[in-house]
Amino acid sequence: MKTRILFLTVILAATGIVSPFAQTGRDLIEDARIDMRAWRYADAESTLTVAVNSTQGDLRYESMILLAGLKPSVADASRIYRRVINESPDSEWSKRAQLELSKIQYALGNYEESLRMLEDSRACDVSDEACLFQGLSAIMLERYPAARRPLGSIRRGRLSTWAYLSLAEVETGMDRMDKACTRYESLAGAMIIPTALYRYAECLENRGDVRGAGKEYRRIISNFRDTPEAVLAAEKLNRLPGREVPPAGRQAAPADTATTEEEAPQEVLTSGFTVQFGSFRDRGNAIKLSARIKRVFPGARIDSELINYREYHRVRYGYYKTRAEAQAKAEEISREMNEDFSIMTLP
Repeated sequence: MKTRILFLTVILAATGIVSPFAQTGRDLIEDARIDMRAWRYADAESTLTVAVNSTQGDLRYESMILLAGLKPSVADASRIYRRVINESPDSEWSKRAQLELSKIQYALGNYEESLRMLEDSRACDVSDEACLFQGLSAIMLERYPAARRPLGSIRRGRLSTWAYLSLAEVETGMDRMDKACTRYESLAGAMIIPTALYRYAECLENRGDVRGAGKEYRRIISNFRDTPEAVLAAEKLNRLPGREVPPAGRQAAPADTATTEEEAPQEVLTSGFTVQFGSFRDRGNAIKLSARIKRVFPGARIDSELINYREYHRVRYGYYKTRAEAQAKAEEISREMNEDFSIMTLP
């Protein structure tokens, strides 16, 4: 029935006939949002296509932005964003489209193009997200002074923590390690971002505080086990003077002096198993899937490798000692996200 109503709406809109049963543009958009929240992407795409073809002005551009976000192909999404920019170059929707295009370029590693688009559009004037990506693009190009203004303008809201972390990276890039470490320490205390905790542990290590660094590396392993930072922390512990993480299945050798439970070596994996949700030739498709999973499970990542001179991009989650552990986590994510999975062996 829903498909039939949508079909009739398109016909009526095309012929100029007004129907008492036709939904308004706002109703169509709200229906699409409901479908998106329920992961019914095909239904949402059909509804938004109707809205694009039957509305004008803000409703049309809002529908186009939402529709582009559902496209699995980077090329298809980019095409819609460019239509918004061409049809309404001076509108706020144009700035939003410029931001989305720049995010695609950033994800593809085209940092120069991402930065150019954001600077030209001045999207940072109206969007904290645009300011964040403008700053990140400048950091990736090692243009640290250019990153300061957009990142520094983000002072509140959900993106402020990431902006603060990125400003610490700016200080590091400009060889102002004392200021960088102060920022990392502040974020490490909040125990929100494993990257900040890892950077702070490195600061302690570089200052010669081996005991303090080891403590922070163990905090990462204990609290952020399913992250790349946990693997890096384990490697760091293995290299700290007098500190060693025993290989899986082997007990640590007795120490000459007693250690507290907090100081005792903790095991983390540099091999074992991981959960894989998809493998793609098109990196854009991997980015789309990874971004969807990250909304609920932030530890999702993309592993890329060359096979027979062709690059493949795998969307994965976690590092596990046993297949059973990986299977349990995969089933949890699959129930939440309705995604197929496979368990992969890590080298």
